[in-house]
Amino acid sequence: MTTETAEDRTARRIPARVLAAAAVAVVLAGAVGGWLLLRSDGDAGPSCATVGKDARIRKDLAPADASGMNCRELAAALKKAAASDGSGRHTLEQAGVMRDLVDTLDDDFRDRSRADIAAPLREPVAELLADYATDMHTMLVHYSESMAYLRHAGPNGGPWRDEKGVVRMPVENQSLIRVMRAVSDDPAAYATLRKAETGRSAEDLARITKTSAGEAVSVPVGATATALGLLDAMADEVLASRSKSEADRWKAEVVKGLSDGGASEVPPFSADPARYIAGTWERSIGSGGYPALRKQTEDMVGVLVKATGRSAESVAEPLRQVAISARGGKDSLDEALINIGSPPRSPRT
Repeated sequence: MTTETAEDRTARRIPARVLAAAAVAVVLAGAVGGWLLLRSDGDAGPSCATVGKDARIRKDLAPADASGMNCRELAAALKKAAASDGSGRHTLEQAGVMRDLVDTLDDDFRDRSRADIAAPLREPVAELLADYATDMHTMLVHYSESMAYLRHAGPNGGPWRDEKGVVRMPVENQSLIRVMRAVSDDPAAYATLRKAETGRSAEDLARITKTSAGEAVSVPVGATATALGLLDAMADEVLASRSKSEADRWKAEVVKGLSDGGASEVPPFSADPARYIAGTWERSIGSGGYPALRKQTEDMVGVLVKATGRSAESVAEPLRQVAISARGGKDSLDEALINIGSPPRSPRT
């Protein structure tokens, strides 16, 4: 993990003197625009006004006037500007908007010492993160070892094309984690993130063949456990402040979002191993319910073992390390929240 220095943060934010010089204008003009923005969306928190007024976002969305949009209009404009065209590939400009959005939200979290965003932004931001699932997965579980992401994630970096010509969207991994935590207050948004990570982790697991051994097995299993452990920890943090009835509703909505009730066809393993693993697991949670999320790594590996004809013993050691890897995910969340002065809450017992 990397901890952003004060110099780094200053470099990627609007200079303080600019903000000070604009204070009067914000009070007289910006505040009016912010009042209108908030007034038009009763469930919109301060993050909508902050994002709409941010110089980076206004530049990204120009010529549209982001400061005059209500929260839902802002969310729609951001999705249009940052999402792919359905091909799964992004332009450098789209990835730049996504990076600016993550950084803008994270700056707001730091200013308020709280990782939360307005309700109308949660699901759209989660859908955007899911659109960058490979970047998200890499920054969650391979960030410290990925020199390319480390180099491009800093204040002087930005989106780049990898050796295959694919555009990559780099941000500080703690910033990403805090944005993921913020959108997770919405169960549909959380399900969107988890579904995206399920699919991306399934791609890693699908590379394990019947004869794979050593790190070819332990690395993808460990990465899956780390990413899903982080998402488990986010769920615990969300549920810690909710009543039992509220928590039950949140869990039920998450399960509903993850399971499509068997509506989507699961392809044969031979045709699409990754989709087979993800789809088979998603179908299983209809009967397993929310508790199935806690053993998702083991269950997905079990789907793989059965499909490839491997022996259970051949994955026994990597599975014994799942709890340790999952704990690493939780530690990442704890560190990210502590670093903005918002210690994680303990789950209810």
